[in-house]
Amino acid sequence: MNIDNIKMLLILTQLTLAVTTDVRCYKVKNEANFIFAAAGILYHAYLGSQTEIIFSLLGLITPFVILMPLYILNMLGAGDIKLLCSIGALIGMRNVLLSIAFSFLFGSVVALAIMLANKNFISRFKNLYIYLKSCLLNMSILPYYQLNMNNDGKMHFTIPIALGTIAVTLF
Repeated sequence: MNIDNIKMLLILTQLTLAVTTDVRCYKVKNEANFIFAAAGILYHAYLGSQTEIIFSLLGLITPFVILMPLYILNMLGAGDIKLLCSIGALIGMRNVLLSIAFSFLFGSVVALAIMLANKNFISRFKNLYIYLKSCLLNMSILPYYQLNMNNDGKMHFTIPIALGTIAVTLF
């Protein structure tokens, strides 16, 4: 097995574990994220240059820096951010940025499908409108809380993360 196959195996294992635990209990395990982040750094250290280690570390911190505002606003879970950080340690900054972009693209499609299936598309957009209006009236960005607190629109974001990451690493 060559070194690139090992990296792909690590990524697929990590994504499978994350999606499985998220779907079962709405959690992405910290231990798994830590192990795969360490594996990513060690993988790049094995390749033998400081540049590879920096590549891995930049991939690790980039999702944290970019996505933390969404966590603060209650729009994204901490486990999802940590998952993207550990993926970044394996695939680097450029690819994790692409993975984030594709994850949001796939997430939009999944969210649209959920809203159509639950027939709450209009009410969800009314909630978004009320949130944006509140932000404008208060002249500040407020934490986003769902006005409709049932779980009919809850999405496991690890699924779009997996799809986005696979799209980036395979193509």
